[in-house]
Amino acid sequence: MNYATGAAALIGLCLSGVLFFATLSWMVNRAHTRLTSAWLVGLAFLVVLQSLEFLYHATDLFTHWPFFLKLIDPLVVLLPLCLYGYIQALQGRNLARPRRRLLLHASPALLVALLDLPYWSLPGGEKVAWMLKARLGEDQWTLITPYGNQYLAIIAALCLGYWLLQHRQGYRGRKSRLGSWLAKLQGVQLLVAASLTGRILLSELAGLDLSVAYTLAPVSAYLLYLVLSHAQLPTAMAPKAAAPGKAVTLAVPQEDEGLALLFADLEQALAKGAFRNNELSLGKLAALCGMTSHQASAAINQCSGAHFYDWVNQYRVQAAQQALAGTDTPVARICYEVGFNAKSTFNTAFRRLSGCTPTQYRRQHGSNAPEPPSADTP
Repeated sequence: MNYATGAAALIGLCLSGVLFFATLSWMVNRAHTRLTSAWLVGLAFLVVLQSLEFLYHATDLFTHWPFFLKLIDPLVVLLPLCLYGYIQALQGRNLARPRRRLLLHASPALLVALLDLPYWSLPGGEKVAWMLKARLGEDQWTLITPYGNQYLAIIAALCLGYWLLQHRQGYRGRKSRLGSWLAKLQGVQLLVAASLTGRILLSELAGLDLSVAYTLAPVSAYLLYLVLSHAQLPTAMAPKAAAPGKAVTLAVPQEDEGLALLFADLEQALAKGAFRNNELSLGKLAALCGMTSHQASAAINQCSGAHFYDWVNQYRVQAAQQALAGTDTPVARICYEVGFNAKSTFNTAFRRLSGCTPTQYRRQHGSNAPEPPSADTP
């Protein structure tokens, strides 16, 4: 038993396990981020599988249960795809559509599975014999099944290829925080490609066959750090009506990785006055911020705890409160200036969020003459 490799594999397993359960919790609790969470959960799950395989080899368990030898190789080849799929999902792209594109991306894993078939078909004793023979030197492996540097080169090439593909596509959005997050994820792609390439060079040039377990633990730790430092579990709550005479407090967004970045842009657009548009809709606001309606809806629902119009009305009512307290503009005019297109909708939203009518609010906070009672009625 190789204790050093076993310890590295165990550390990698612990780190990847935490990463897996953290991302799995996101998928369960966040219905609007299933695409991004699914890719990230898939990535964490494959890292866990690879850690288990390293432990399986380091403890010589394969001599007792040879059935599992190289069984997960085709799945581990999907690691670069999962990371790339997550990066694409954050930008609103779905690699699973159309199906033929997903099949193209999965073709390296299918090829590895095809090349692994001769080894899988061997009796258990022969599988173990080949594995023990390869331990003496990777040049002893003469089967067509990818092993050692050949296998690692496939994964490294895929990581580098997906990095180049994303680099060529570039990030065309206007969300700087999302662009920064994508850059960090691309850094993970380069880190994996560089570490595997370094291991291959050490093996070919110096004859030093280091276990990949030594690179898995640092990569898992870095991924876990990125995930935990950019997201928290959701605690979204619908906004409560304010007590009479109190100003509206806008809902505090909950951090949710890509959604939080999108929500920050939506908030910025409303802060600049987009809510004053009487014909503002979810689609128009999403287009203004350079995102899809689905992305905008998911970000608003998750991060504010409210639906689109309820969330926008918070900004409108807050602006109305300021106008009522600081100007003598008629209530009916304020209604339309802050973005409402009907006095009845304005009165209902204002009473729900402020706990009083617009006229009552002006009497309590402004120095102007009270408005006619009819202004508060539809």
